[in-house]
Amino acid sequence: MSTQSDDTSLFAKYHDLMAWLVARAEKFPRSQRFLLANRLLDTAFACHEELIRARKVTGPARAQALLQADVELETLRLQWRLAHETRCVSTAQYEHGAKLIDEVGKMLGRWRFPAQKP
Repeated sequence: MSTQSDDTSLFAKYHDLMAWLVARAEKFPRSQRFLLANRLLDTAFACHEELIRARKVTGPARAQALLQADVELETLRLQWRLAHETRCVSTAQYEHGAKLIDEVGKMLGRWRFPAQKP
């Protein structure tokens, strides 16, 4: 099980990711702002909701919420790659966002599978 400190770190890192994504999505080209940007942010918010749910419940419900958060994060990763491929974000922005998503993913993995900590 994760510690309160781990939870706090994950939520702080996820807040950083969300704030950064919102700022980037606002600058997507108009043609993608209401399509890809909205989908990307919807996925990011869905992941956040599942993380909150996981913090509030226990047992199988927690495992399910963490699994769903992981699915949402993987979806976000793919949508972020698509944002780069469609030139909605620069390569430097893509790399920075991918790094943030990977950091959150590692923290989420430690919460999902605490026995596998290094």
